[in-house]
Amino acid sequence: MPRRYQSSVRAERAGENRDRIVAAAHELFLRQGWTVTTMTQVAVAAGLARPTVYLHFDSKVDLLIACIDAALSEIPVRARADYQEIGKGRPAQRAATAARWLRSSHERSAAIMRVLSEAAVSTPEAAKAQTGIEQRRHDDFANATSLVLGGRVAPNALVDELWALGSHTMWFKLTERGWSPDDWETWFVRAVLDAMRAHRANV
Repeated sequence: MPRRYQSSVRAERAGENRDRIVAAAHELFLRQGWTVTTMTQVAVAAGLARPTVYLHFDSKVDLLIACIDAALSEIPVRARADYQEIGKGRPAQRAATAARWLRSSHERSAAIMRVLSEAAVSTPEAAKAQTGIEQRRHDDFANATSLVLGGRVAPNALVDELWALGSHTMWFKLTERGWSPDDWETWFVRAVLDAMRAHRANV
């Protein structure tokens, strides 16, 4: 019994340390960017030894991906209740729910995703990770678009269009022009409905 208890304590402490590392790294990445932030700085900010950071993460890219995952959700996207709500109601309501879900995602994760874009310019491992994340995002957009269409398979061109319009890059372009999150959400609902009409994908 003592060994089992000690093992449980160690596991809990390891989980707490990992959370501290991710929180410290997230703050440093947002404040300093990719290039300036080091694993040593993360260790100091987390109040841990540098080897402890490497015990949890093999590289700075691995740590950045953990920050992105934490910002997005611990629950797989398609299992989230707010994502599943996209399939309910009339088309305009579904589009509004999709826009609300995407806005929430951007508010949680766009800033840290921007750090990944910075890292991808000079770090092949980060570029590879970004490609994988964008593919998953495209797949989630395809599924969400199908939900908006009432369960019908969405045309590829429609998915591509909404995937591009709904990118975190577009979010920053518009919010940095002074758009509020409400402005963005209203625009994206209109963009979804306009795109559906253009592709003759009304339900």
